Amino acid sequence: MRKMLLLSLMVLVSLGLALLVLEWLYRLQLVDTYGPELHTFNPSQMLAPNAKPTLLVMGDSFTASRTSYAGILQDTLQEWRIINAAVSGTGVLQALYMAPKRFAQFHPSIFLYQAYVGNDLFDIRYPTNWRTISLGRNVYWFLANHLRIIGYLNYRLRQVKETLTSHQGHILSLSGTAVAASAAGDTGAFSVEHYDTRVKLYVRAEPALIEDSILVQGNRQHDYAIFLERLAQLLTYCKPAVCRAYILVMPHVCQVDAAYITYMSQLGARFTTPAALGLPEYPFLVRLRERFTDWPNVHMVNPLSKLREVHAQQAVYYANDEHLSPAGQQEIAALLRQQLHLQ
Repeated sequence: MRKMLLLSLMVLVSLGLALLVLEWLYRLQLVDTYGPELHTFNPSQMLAPNAKPTLLVMGDSFTASRTSYAGILQDTLQEWRIINAAVSGTGVLQALYMAPKRFAQFHPSIFLYQAYVGNDLFDIRYPTNWRTISLGRNVYWFLANHLRIIGYLNYRLRQVKETLTSHQGHILSLSGTAVAASAAGDTGAFSVEHYDTRVKLYVRAEPALIEDSILVQGNRQHDYAIFLERLAQLLTYCKPAVCRAYILVMPHVCQVDAAYITYMSQLGARFTTPAALGLPEYPFLVRLRERFTDWPNVHMVNPLSKLREVHAQQAVYYANDEHLSPAGQQEIAALLRQQLHLQ
């Protein structure tokens, strides 16, 4: 028995040390852990050095696809080199890890960071909820809050699973977004049964997440302060003399279509002041703008009013997924061409 206990202890210590080493390698990006995404989302001619000015884009699954607004810009702006360095499931913490390599490699004239109101604060701190979420999920989120390599390894394992179960092979596994699933099977009408399972998990774990994120209140106020601090660090890589920075603030679907407040409630989300979610100037955006008022090379891109306008005629979000539809991606691309003066 004693030998078994000693052996178990040695295994646990070895595993702990291995995770700490991997965490160090991951945070410093001594190995380019997101290199496969970079090569998947960018044609080889984009990655090769050339004389064109460079637009470097970073963000999450709203951006991490060849069919996203970044891919549309790549296909339509011949005078610019558009580098899509977004990665599904990441936030500002991971972007900060990647930034040194990406800026050193591409020397952008414009840097665009895409933020998402819906879950960027969730990525700062995963919640624990022992009443509604499984023990395994709580343990995973607890560990992932302290060792970001845990989330990365889970991300890669999920891709392996998708690759094995998908007829489309590694391209789908690298994009890894709910957008791909929605494009394949969105029903065109909201359904609790068919809505994205990850979103249902998030709101079950933290029913107030959507409202608290949009309005920067409750338990998410502290996480928002961390988000602003890390974003400021990220933007320092965009030097004022040579680089303009833009923050694209992607709204949650319930801000675009009030019907989704009811739909999100059916998924388990809780809203105490739903009318406040419809404000064109909402706290997440307002405080972000205030934080960078004195940064002359940092600008905000707020697509909310444009998405609302288009959504009245054509859906800009999927019915059973929080991501933009092809129509929504087209509108974001058009808005960026105008506001970033890319035309």
